[in-house]
Amino acid sequence: MSVDDTPSEMIVEEIPTENSNVTIADVSALEHNIQSKGKNAYYFAHSHKATGPKWDGKIEPRLLSRESSSNIDSSSSGAGLVSSLSKSNITNYAFLDEEEKVKLYVNLAGVGDCCSDDDIKLDFTETSLRLKVMNFVSPGSGEGDEPENKKKGEDRSLVFGKLFGEIENATFRKKTDKIIITLKKKEVKQWKKLVA
Repeated sequence: MSVDDTPSEMIVEEIPTENSNVTIADVSALEHNIQSKGKNAYYFAHSHKATGPKWDGKIEPRLLSRESSSNIDSSSSGAGLVSSLSKSNITNYAFLDEEEKVKLYVNLAGVGDCCSDDDIKLDFTETSLRLKVMNFVSPGSGEGDEPENKKKGEDRSLVFGKLFGEIENATFRKKTDKIIITLKKKEVKQWKKLVA
């Protein structure tokens, strides 16, 4: 082909495929090799097409999930629930599976005396849960009963990144030595464990 030739003068070869007739001008050399030789093609490993979302040209990261993240409270302590899913320092808890709800019993000695309802935050999505207890002073920490020492308590949290099933709502009640969290199930089914 010379410089003066136009693309309409190109010789186009027909490639028979299972679906339709495709011309070489429509496919790359890699696709041509895969179509003509099938699984025996040298480039067969490259035949997989990316099925993710199309890039929109923006550099900033985004959540690649079909689930809504509208329930995440980003105003509470930084970037919200998603950014703190790995921070959990409460290890003493139990759960009870009822027909339409799951109750979670979090044992924290003296939580009813040292923390107000405003010190306890419960954030949740359909599949995750975070309990944050701020200004918690454990009874054996050696601090006095003076009010200024109570404000120097530590933050405790219990985080479940992936619950066993989906939930519609989550509420908590504060008792003297425990916090009871009630999770309303989205679908009535038995939860064999708390996390998936």
